[in-house]
Amino acid sequence: MIYHPSLVSTIPVDDANFVLEALAKVIMTTKIKSVCNLGVWCISMQQFEASILVGCFNSVLQAVVHALDNPIGSLSTTFEAMQAVMKLAAQLSERMRESSHIWAPPICRRLLSTDKRERDISERCLLKIRPTIIPPPPALSKALAEDMKLKLLTVMKDLLNQGLKIQTLQAWGWFIRLQGSHAMKYRHLTNDMLKVPEKTFSDHNPQVQIASLVAWEGLVDAFIHPALLTSETNESIRNGIQQVRTSGGSSCQIQAIGFSKSIKLIMTPLIGIISSKCDVSVYSSCLNTWCYLLHKLDISVNHPWVIELVLDPIFGAVFRFGPDVKTFWLWNLCLDLLDDFILAKCRNLDHETSSQVSHHSTSSKWSWKLQPIKWLPWTIGQLDFLVKMMDIIISHASIATITPENRSSACDAALRIFRSFLKGVQMDFRSSSTKYNDIMLCLNTLLRFIKKICEDATSEGGRSSELHHTSLQFLEAVVQELEPSILGSPLYKVSLNFTCIENLQMVDNIRNVKYLGISSVAYMDMVSPLVYLSVLYICVVIPSTPATRGMELLLQGLRRFFKTILLLYDPVESLSVAVGLLYKHMEFRHLDIWTAIAKGLEDFFNGLTVKDLSLLKMDSNRDFPRAVCHLLSYPFVVCSCSWPTQKKDSGSLKESLVSPERKLKLQQVAEVWKSLYGARCASKFNKFSETSSLTEELCSMLNGCVDQNISMLDHGTEQYFHCDDIGLTYLSATAVTCVMEQQILTLAASSVGNNVEHARDHKTFSVIKNSLDFSSRFLKLSWSMMETDPSIILFVTSRVFSVLVCFVRCLHTKPSILLFIETISCPLLQWLSHREIQEASTNEQLHHLWSEILNCLRRCQPPIVFDSSLLKLQAPLLEKTLDHPKSTISELTVAFWNSTYGKQIKLDYPESLLDILDKLSRNKRINLQTKSLPFLGKCHSISEVTAQRSRVTATNSWNSKRVELVEDTANQFEPENRLASSSKRKRVGLTEHQKEVRRAQQGRGMDCCGHGPGIRTYTSVDFSQGNEDSQESQEIRDPESILEMLRRTA
Repeated sequence: MIYHPSLVSTIPVDDANFVLEALAKVIMTTKIKSVCNLGVWCISMQQFEASILVGCFNSVLQAVVHALDNPIGSLSTTFEAMQAVMKLAAQLSERMRESSHIWAPPICRRLLSTDKRERDISERCLLKIRPTIIPPPPALSKALAEDMKLKLLTVMKDLLNQGLKIQTLQAWGWFIRLQGSHAMKYRHLTNDMLKVPEKTFSDHNPQVQIASLVAWEGLVDAFIHPALLTSETNESIRNGIQQVRTSGGSSCQIQAIGFSKSIKLIMTPLIGIISSKCDVSVYSSCLNTWCYLLHKLDISVNHPWVIELVLDPIFGAVFRFGPDVKTFWLWNLCLDLLDDFILAKCRNLDHETSSQVSHHSTSSKWSWKLQPIKWLPWTIGQLDFLVKMMDIIISHASIATITPENRSSACDAALRIFRSFLKGVQMDFRSSSTKYNDIMLCLNTLLRFIKKICEDATSEGGRSSELHHTSLQFLEAVVQELEPSILGSPLYKVSLNFTCIENLQMVDNIRNVKYLGISSVAYMDMVSPLVYLSVLYICVVIPSTPATRGMELLLQGLRRFFKTILLLYDPVESLSVAVGLLYKHMEFRHLDIWTAIAKGLEDFFNGLTVKDLSLLKMDSNRDFPRAVCHLLSYPFVVCSCSWPTQKKDSGSLKESLVSPERKLKLQQVAEVWKSLYGARCASKFNKFSETSSLTEELCSMLNGCVDQNISMLDHGTEQYFHCDDIGLTYLSATAVTCVMEQQILTLAASSVGNNVEHARDHKTFSVIKNSLDFSSRFLKLSWSMMETDPSIILFVTSRVFSVLVCFVRCLHTKPSILLFIETISCPLLQWLSHREIQEASTNEQLHHLWSEILNCLRRCQPPIVFDSSLLKLQAPLLEKTLDHPKSTISELTVAFWNSTYGKQIKLDYPESLLDILDKLSRNKRINLQTKSLPFLGKCHSISEVTAQRSRVTATNSWNSKRVELVEDTANQFEPENRLASSSKRKRVGLTEHQKEVRRAQQGRGMDCCGHGPGIRTYTSVDFSQGNEDSQESQEIRDPESILEMLRRTA
């Protein structure tokens, strides 16, 4: 009846008391084992209410203790008695706790029984009633201490000597646990008890070591108890946070009660095991015991002193294992714990208590004993500890013997912890209570750690692609996670103490580098954290070569990095620093670095918003475009960079300069250059700057590079100093194409080609002139490089001719047309003089260009006067094209002549054209004024006479030289009445002064290219015809005599 709940409720209280008293009496008086067992069983199964049991508690407890003592010697009686203890502890927990000194010692004594069954049932009972007796009441600790002194300690030592080490350790764990706070009071007893595990920890049997570690948790329970820790009420936790943040009274209070010695004692065997070579199962048990300690420490686990004694040694030892297969789970467990500790910083301290404490739990199958660990936000005082742990983790990536898989795991783990760490640092940076000195401490600690990683990555022993990639990811993480207002602030300066830039000097063997005005950071400069990170990033990437494993990943990371810093921080400073470092590294392989930075800048242009533009507008609309121009100039400067070489090596060098790999790289660079220039021109940034001035500055920079190479080619110094002329030519073609296409768009948008007022605008005109100068220099350079690699030169020149054709089509005003002819004539003359161009596309584009030049002269508005001055400007080109070997060009030129100069009556024909005009006129291909034909028909046969009789005179017009023979002949064939009236004129010879002028002016008749009369600049040409008659009257001397001479000759 008493074990059936529905029946028990019907029993009156008095009857229930009578039953319980009777059961107790029977148990204590019977000599029959079965009766005693049945009585104890009834107590263990009864369902009486606690109020009924209280009235008979002493009698019932006395009976149960009698059964525990087991006077009959029956194991079943002991078992039933322990079942009764567990029942009463569940019903009357407080009463049982108060009387535990009575009933608990008998159970503990059986832990040292030689009967395994008795030990097992005793331990199961203690585990079941553990909440009732742990922490132990003082009376229980005292009673058990007496038993230990009298007998139990001696029995333990005997069992240990008998080899029952595991059984002894199980009992030892309960004994020390039940000592509780009195363990410190009974120091001699405790020291004697500690001699037991001292022997077993050093045992070579893993099972004994595991048993020792499990028993050691009893010492944790004894030494770490609520009396030593902060109360777990909400208010106390808030106070505890403050205590952890301060290092004054709290630390003194803890040390005053011997807390530090207890922690050191507990940690000694754990550190010894985790630092030695043991079985994996032993490591597992050690970590479980350590985690149990963390749990028992409650919020005191966050105290800096506890971190130093408890967290640091175990984390350090496990992380030094590395991500080895055997200890991989240990590695992951400690990573999870460390990550949880760091992320606790990100929780708001103003939230409720439940959200202030991070309760860590893990699902790891090896860590089934883990209990929640209460993490609180860490402070700046823990920076060194956290950096130390991250340094140990990442150090495995630089070990030469580590497997690729383990290296990758180490890098991933370090990056994961580092990102969590940065989130905590960011919390401090955003807090208004953080002081300037604390921010500087964080920055210096952080940057010092990153610098070490990057130096390891670039050292001889650490050149692995994985470590390279990870070091750059660390830099990217800092830029992405931390407050931009801190990293980019001028208030926070750090020393640029990189050894990689200590000995770098600006390249000074290229004269236009200094002209560019590029500034660069120097060793030990005080710079912002952002500049520090940018320089460090480039210093990691620059030593890499195209053969480096993962080079593509490094370049992709560099691109992302620069896009990020350009968007988040001051783009002027960021880009200027990058360009300055680039110009300290001028090898061809460094174009890979340039490519990545250029792509990042392009991404920046494409991602600009109105807000970003407002930031750029404030103070940097000149510096930023100049930095962009410097970046765009870099590939040209690299190709212009000359280096001395031995003559015997010149052949191999030239072969390397035209290798397929180098050509492919040049193509890639050219595409990136074109894309960046297009993005810069098309970006919204141009709303706040003038594209024309940027193009003008860029062309000026590029002209310097091309001029230097042309000068070396002209003076023959390329045999002593080698430059990448092919590369420069290829890149220049791309640049010319892009610049001229942009000018075409500008002309179309501003109507410069059609509007005279716009055409006269000095700024616009200057940009066009610089662009044409750059195009002219390219044509000269490509002409000089024809023999080196004709296929490439003809290909890129054809592209330039094509864009020039489009440009000429946009020209409609006299100044712009004549500027084009003046600028392009000399290099164009070289190309038109070439008779062996076999490439069809180049010939076709050259034909189109010449055709468009002739067409634009005829369509000019207002119309151009095709007079003697313009003819002298065009004379060198007409000399080569009127009778050009290619019929298409000659036919175009002849048609142009017939429609322009062929209709003019009064022309001064340059001497260089006389022979060509004579030939074509006699073949009736060109039209000349009718009055001139008889004379020109005889021109070839009387060349000596004409040389003597042709007159060169100085005039007051802008023309510096006039050939008088044509004028005299024109006048000679006037109507007969004029001839008759003039027949009696006497022949007048040249004066001595006129002869001297003639000789002086004929001496200036050769141009720079050696092709006849020099090409006149338009500034020296006067198209006015106002004083032509007066000049004619002065120049005509004796036409009758000339006519008579011609008749006699005929």
